[in-house]
Amino acid sequence: MSDPLDCARERIRAVIAGSPVPEDPRHAENTVEWLLRLDPRADQALQLAALAHDIERARPDRLRREDFADYDAFKRAHAARGAEMVRRILTDCGVDEALVEETCRLVECHEFGGDARADRLREADSLSYFEVNLPLYYAREGRDETLRRCRWGIRRLSPHGVALLRCLRMPTAELQDLLWAALVAEVPESARET
Repeated sequence: MSDPLDCARERIRAVIAGSPVPEDPRHAENTVEWLLRLDPRADQALQLAALAHDIERARPDRLRREDFADYDAFKRAHAARGAEMVRRILTDCGVDEALVEETCRLVECHEFGGDARADRLREADSLSYFEVNLPLYYAREGRDETLRRCRWGIRRLSPHGVALLRCLRMPTAELQDLLWAALVAEVPESARET
């Protein structure tokens, strides 16, 4: 393959396709879609990071949250390990070093943000979780864990992201009620809005 970016996207997609988490391939693509809705001029580093941000979950020896003292520590380790995987893929494909560095920095920051670019990626990831991952997460983890995860995800959103989230419609009334409960818990003024 002659184009390094095409090579990188193809290899990233191939790795993610092997994830044991069934929603991962759709979540990766949907995160790119959300990124482009939030920032239609998002550059290649942001787009590659959006596609690859959860690549660590595709590893057979992927990290498990129960092996960490808290959820944030798990998420930090997940992001750092994912950045290492992305670095190898981009380098092997011959991607420009500056683009490799920025893409990997963004992947490493995708859970917590830290600057305008990383915050945008975090927002796209969060919105995609609610749009794509939530139903399958709920089926695997149950109501209490899903409510905790939704509340964590809402805390990651900007006020604009919360407004976008409020426009999403869940596939079942049960999930819509769960999302509403999380919104009211984290954004109390949501209870006053219709």
